[in-house]
Amino acid sequence: MKKTIMAVMTAATVGILVPAAPGTASAEPVPSGCHSGWYYQNYKTWASCDRGSGYVRAVATCPTSSGSKKVYGPWRVVQPGIDGQSVAVCPDHNRKALAHDWDIKKY
Repeated sequence: MKKTIMAVMTAATVGILVPAAPGTASAEPVPSGCHSGWYYQNYKTWASCDRGSGYVRAVATCPTSSGSKKVYGPWRVVQPGIDGQSVAVCPDHNRKALAHDWDIKKY
């Protein structure tokens, strides 16, 4: 009988403590409301997100002599109250970026 009571108490204690453990809280939503565009200089692109939490980075498609390649800006924090704008820069500043986009990831 004592073992049964102890097992029930242990299970109840674990059930209470596990949800309070670090990293088990409900996760913040991934970044959303993201936008990208050409920066004021046409060889740069920018990206940012309005909501969620995580990271965003700008992606520029840059012209090359053999076609194009993607260039990535630095990861920037997306969090309420923080202006997390990333900028991707094409290596040849005399040629306009062909396209702009963004990547996101969670914390």
